[in-house]
Amino acid sequence: MKRFFLLILGFVFIQSVFGQMDSLFKRGPLLNAGYSVYAIDAETGNLLYSTPQVSLVPASVMKLITTATALEILGPDFRFHTQIGFTGKINSETGILKGDLILKGGCDPAFYSEYFAEHYQGTFEAWAKVILKRGVKVIEGNLVVDLAQLSGQPVPGGWLWEDIGNYYGAGVSALTYSDNCYSIHLKSSESSGQPTIINYFSPDIDSLKLVNRVVCSEINHDLTIIYGAPGSNSQVIEGSIPKGRTDFVVKGAMPDPAWVCAAEFKKVLESVGLKMTGKVIVVNKLNPGGFELLTDKPSPPLNELIIPLNHESINLFAEHLLREIGRKVKGPATLTESLEAVKDFWNEKKIFIEGFYPTDGSGLSRSNGVCSRTLAEVIRFMYLSPNRDNFFKSLPLAGRKGTLQFAFKGTKLENNLQAKTGSMTRVRSLAGIFTNRKDKKVIFAVMTNNFEGTQLTMGHTIEAILSELYLADIPVSDKN
Repeated sequence: MKRFFLLILGFVFIQSVFGQMDSLFKRGPLLNAGYSVYAIDAETGNLLYSTPQVSLVPASVMKLITTATALEILGPDFRFHTQIGFTGKINSETGILKGDLILKGGCDPAFYSEYFAEHYQGTFEAWAKVILKRGVKVIEGNLVVDLAQLSGQPVPGGWLWEDIGNYYGAGVSALTYSDNCYSIHLKSSESSGQPTIINYFSPDIDSLKLVNRVVCSEINHDLTIIYGAPGSNSQVIEGSIPKGRTDFVVKGAMPDPAWVCAAEFKKVLESVGLKMTGKVIVVNKLNPGGFELLTDKPSPPLNELIIPLNHESINLFAEHLLREIGRKVKGPATLTESLEAVKDFWNEKKIFIEGFYPTDGSGLSRSNGVCSRTLAEVIRFMYLSPNRDNFFKSLPLAGRKGTLQFAFKGTKLENNLQAKTGSMTRVRSLAGIFTNRKDKKVIFAVMTNNFEGTQLTMGHTIEAILSELYLADIPVSDKN
């Protein structure tokens, strides 16, 4: 009798908690919005809470699916390799290489990235030493960049025009370099509305033609947008930056990262006394004939690459991993084959994929569609996987790290909840795991589209939803 009474009390408490949460969907920013929520017990998979499942634009929580798939298919120790070698022959007496120096892109997303600066520091210099040790003094040929490892367009369909010229919209390349971004150093006057001046670019890109339409503003943050087609050296920057700045930095998508990378390497070769009679040439396929490997540079392992990917939400890293999944499973690393590989994998694992319409690996495309149940089930799969620690280590910690550094402050979820964020205009999502008041692990996904108000307001609403889930007990029986 006592046990029955406690069960009734528990049921009433759960209904009370969920009643409060349900009210959040009937007022405020979610009144006319699309939303999808799913929460389960991490250990048993028992359902804690679910709204009707609606396929919504996920934004960057899509990266959870990409990184989980990469860990399972490629493995945590997988590394990319960028190679340097040559064609032709070296005359040991004269030190002349009659042939080309070849730089083979290995699709490494982190090559000379700011997130792994120490790992790649001195790579060009080390390569130059290897060349010198082979007795080469003069290269009577070109520095040829081989991009054969990656085909197709650098950016997925569905990416917006106002995104692809900016640093977060940088496209993939077989030879990605320095996050495929460049810095624009601007100077603004003390008067609002006045034009700004471009001081310089970093790295210097001789062929870049940038039209500057940026003005000075009273608003104290970056409101610029860079417009430029992938691969085009003609770009336009518009918007405003704060007034009275002598060096305000805006980051854009590098038009031709492979060429910039090779040009920087060529400078290092010349600095150590290696002479080259030819020029930098970028090709999509090498002519057949005798490539000899000199050395290569491996990337950090995959389990390290996904930490900044999810902590800082790096689109470029996610898109590279997506293509590598396609190469491993399908052979070609095209976008179409890669997306099919991801969907096939989770279908084989019996994950709920109704309403799953992936169009990229990062979530930047508004053409993506996914249900919150799919996200939650993928996270639970990883919770039970041998790759569990690697996966969850990559997720930001509420109130402490990454994109959740300032979230959930002063709540029971601070330093507790681990999750991936997702946000773009009228889209806000969060998916991950936390420990509830009964010390049970809860896996959740909350997705919202076309809400009313600001991102901050929607963020507080999602915090309120998760605070209610923190209080709720998980039913003993499985309601999936």
